[in-house]
Amino acid sequence: MKREVTGGGPWHQAVLLATAVAASVALALHLVSTARTQPPAPFDMLAAKAAFQRPPPAPIANPPLAELGRLLFWDPRLSASGRTSCVSCHQPWLGWATTEARSRSDSGAPTPRKSQPLIGIGYAADLPGGWDGARSSLRAHVRASLTVGAMSAGIPGADPEAEAIMARLRTIPEYVAMFAGALPGAPIDLDAVARAIDAYARTLEPGVAPFDRWIWGDEDAISASAKRGFVLFNTKARCATCHAGWRFTDDSFHDIGLPTTDRGRGKHVTDVAAMLFAFKTPTLRSVALRPPYMHDASLVSLYDVVAHYESGGVARPGRAIGPLTLNEPQRLDLIAFLQTLTGVREGEAPPRLPAVE
Repeated sequence: MKREVTGGGPWHQAVLLATAVAASVALALHLVSTARTQPPAPFDMLAAKAAFQRPPPAPIANPPLAELGRLLFWDPRLSASGRTSCVSCHQPWLGWATTEARSRSDSGAPTPRKSQPLIGIGYAADLPGGWDGARSSLRAHVRASLTVGAMSAGIPGADPEAEAIMARLRTIPEYVAMFAGALPGAPIDLDAVARAIDAYARTLEPGVAPFDRWIWGDEDAISASAKRGFVLFNTKARCATCHAGWRFTDDSFHDIGLPTTDRGRGKHVTDVAAMLFAFKTPTLRSVALRPPYMHDASLVSLYDVVAHYESGGVARPGRAIGPLTLNEPQRLDLIAFLQTLTGVREGEAPPRLPAVE
């Protein structure tokens, strides 16, 4: 007996549903097939290069203050022991950083983290500083560093330790004259010293690198491998997600999946999950000069850094970037690109320091 199909019957509704599902599946398969056969969107090299075009050097607001800060930056008399200077941990020939796995306090004891590079720091001097943003600005960070350094050398209490250093500076006539010229009427105190070093640090412009010359039009300035690495940096490897702009940093904090118990920014920003185990994105300018890498110096080489990002590290909820898939030529291209970011030449020679008369 022949079954009569009616519009309202359950069997008819089931047929309609199956037909709709089949059509949806067919459409999805068609779209996937089309996506696979179509070439990826072309990489806009001109736009990418424009995004990394460096600006002219920032003007120096108070040249006498910056020059005073330059001398203080190099002067070990600014420490309680008289042996440690800012340059002890921020060496100009290493992109104003260090190759030591841990910074050392004035007493010689290792600190929990590696020193950050100061190269180009003037463009972020008014943002939270340090690996975890514990200090509100570069000036605050300088002030805290001086205080902690004196404490670690055995001078108890914030006021006595600062005063011991300031009293030493006041016995140096050339410094007295320079403070008077740069900050008329201001006392020689911890705040004045922090202002001077802050002014100097803002002048630490990265040296012109082969990458810059390539951006400016010299196609022979970097290799074909490095050019491929630049494309990977901005696309498949996703490095530019955090290392953006001509200084190669977004000046923000990210969890990159390092296996660590150091909570980083999460110690100070407790209500944002992404800040737990997040650390400041360092500049990549002159990065090849200063292994080992990361806040804990846990990655020995640039190759290890690339391998870490490939693996993705620890898969925490706030992790900024997941695993990548690269082949060996691509890894080497990325490293070749990073090596083009070294300034020629980077840093400066030690200055002549004022003498005690």
